[in-house]
Amino acid sequence: MSLRDYLLASTWIGRALTGRKARRVYLIIASLLLVATTIIRVHTFILTRRMHAVIAGLSKLHIDETSEEEVLRTVPYLVRGVRDRVVDTNAEVGNVDRGIERHYFVTISNEVGWMWFESFAWRFSTVEFFADGPQKSWIFTLADLLGYRYVAFDAVVVLLDGKVSSIRYGIANYLVFPQSIGNIVSIRSVHTRWGPHQMGFEVSSIDDESPQFNVGGGDGHITVLYVHDASPVLESHLFQVNLRCFWSLFGCRQARQLAPLLWQDKNAIEAATLARLQSNDPCPDRILVGRAKYLPDISVVLLVSTGFKVESVNEEGRRVDETWTHYKQIEVLRGRPSMSWESVRSKATVPYPGDYLKTLTNMGLQWAQAGEKVLAFSNLTFDSCQVVPASPSALSAIRNTFPAPRRVEDRLEWGLQ
Repeated sequence: MSLRDYLLASTWIGRALTGRKARRVYLIIASLLLVATTIIRVHTFILTRRMHAVIAGLSKLHIDETSEEEVLRTVPYLVRGVRDRVVDTNAEVGNVDRGIERHYFVTISNEVGWMWFESFAWRFSTVEFFADGPQKSWIFTLADLLGYRYVAFDAVVVLLDGKVSSIRYGIANYLVFPQSIGNIVSIRSVHTRWGPHQMGFEVSSIDDESPQFNVGGGDGHITVLYVHDASPVLESHLFQVNLRCFWSLFGCRQARQLAPLLWQDKNAIEAATLARLQSNDPCPDRILVGRAKYLPDISVVLLVSTGFKVESVNEEGRRVDETWTHYKQIEVLRGRPSMSWESVRSKATVPYPGDYLKTLTNMGLQWAQAGEKVLAFSNLTFDSCQVVPASPSALSAIRNTFPAPRRVEDRLEWGLQ
């Protein structure tokens, strides 16, 4: 092709791409995209308005006080569960509060349409899967630019003998099964934390710091367990969520977008935990009160030291000194006795709050002189303060603190906590 022919062809293509007909096509395409994205975002906005209405209603409920009639007047869109449940004691749940349990629930979601869309995307594009988030492909990216995203909200109100016993809700930004794994925000009220058959579980230093209002998770999700006597200010943060990101330009990428106040609470609790563990009083009496009240499965025994000894061991080619304290049981203050305290190795470090890859120097009790009395906690695994001095105030904290109610819906489900 000669230069003249090339210039003529280029000129024709340029006129075709920028001419009146082309501009009309562009305008039509842009108009269709604008209409499509507007309809999609308006539909998502309506879903979020319904979600806000339910959350606002949940915020007005009071644990152990609000009646069933008030629940139905206050919280919209609730649907009653298929059947009631007679709660009784048994070997698995132990001595729980008995009564008639009734559930009300609500689900707000675009799940049906989204599942059809996912099937279409899998068929016509290469989809990448990620362990901690939604799958990716060019079709998903285009849909996201238009504002089409997975939106899901579920809430459950549990009543025991006609009074609200538990509240929980979750907000999800991607579809996965079990669906609770996809929650970017999860809120759940409890009276206590316990496991079936009194199976032990780990209690972090952060759990100890704030047993009434525990915020966990990271950028991908926030999970809150709170009790009915938590701070009213903190409790109000549970129901102040910003759902605008679901229909905004860039979508919901981080949990802090939806719950900025809860994110601040999380950081504040972690900072307070770190300050406590680095102080000269890492195991104050308030920690013991929280354990005695909200962890009904713990065992607490009063021990007396019969002395300690230091042993030198070979640890990967290095000689390391380990201190072992020998104890004798005096009294079982709570739970069941244990023979595991006869010889205890001291812990030189404790896990760093929120980061198990780092450690801190253990500022708590590491060994006890002969004749010194201590309180030892068992049946649960505590990141710190497993053994504390048995001061008069510490003994009083355990003896004079009564456990909160043990409700069957508070049972921890392994793997989905």
